[in-house]
Amino acid sequence: MLHAIGIPATIVGVVLLFFHLWFLAAVCFVGGYLLQTVGHYLEGSRVGEVLLLKKIVFPTGGFIRRFLIICLLLAVLVIGGLLIQSLVSRCVYFNFYQAVGAGMYRSGRMPPERLGTLIGRLGIKTVVNLRGVSDEPWYKAEREVVERNRARLIDLGISASRYPDPARLRGLLDVVERIEPPFLVHCNGGADRTGLFFVLLALREGQSWPEAMRQLSLLRFNYYDRMKSARITYPLYDFAAYADEHNWPRDLPHFRQWLRSDHARQTYQAWLERRST
Repeated sequence: MLHAIGIPATIVGVVLLFFHLWFLAAVCFVGGYLLQTVGHYLEGSRVGEVLLLKKIVFPTGGFIRRFLIICLLLAVLVIGGLLIQSLVSRCVYFNFYQAVGAGMYRSGRMPPERLGTLIGRLGIKTVVNLRGVSDEPWYKAEREVVERNRARLIDLGISASRYPDPARLRGLLDVVERIEPPFLVHCNGGADRTGLFFVLLALREGQSWPEAMRQLSLLRFNYYDRMKSARITYPLYDFAAYADEHNWPRDLPHFRQWLRSDHARQTYQAWLERRST
């Protein structure tokens, strides 16, 4: 009976973390485990997690078996840590960061009340929505919040899962070159489209190419270049290869020049043909 109460309580405690209910989350998680521990004590048995921990820390058997157990534990900790970090970053903090410089903020899409709080607290004057105009309720609520806080909303509709048209990228680059802080740029998850925007912004601010590409980070921003949603960033890699081949510097003026070139258009057309077949 204690387990029937304690196990769901620990799960509820984890779920409550994603709703910023820290105290309730701690009470449910710790209380759930205490109930399970009491249940084991009354039955005269030991807690399963304690037994597992002892086996991991003090494994029996030969060297190879102990080595494999430790490697498995480390892999589980690393992968589990990345997954937890990704979930907490996206679901709790909405991938919100200040990056590149003062007053330059990036995030995923967040609830309108949270957006309104940030606009007021940080003095944000411009919100750039990379998901574009939408008929969905979230867009109407976001526009109302931005207007109510006397900020400016810029809508740039760009698909994350498609290789972008060079002409559309030039429109994005126009915004990058003109925008002044304090501002907030967001897409859906805050990793791919927003990452592209901030790579270009970092180049505008004089950062080197390696420094700018840190805006596409797995550990910090949950960006992974093999995801379908990362296709929006592929022109950056194509430009880098072209720049190296032609001894161009990897900077913003040359990126704009590349976007106007036949090579950029041909690369885009080749991608379209590949997708159609």
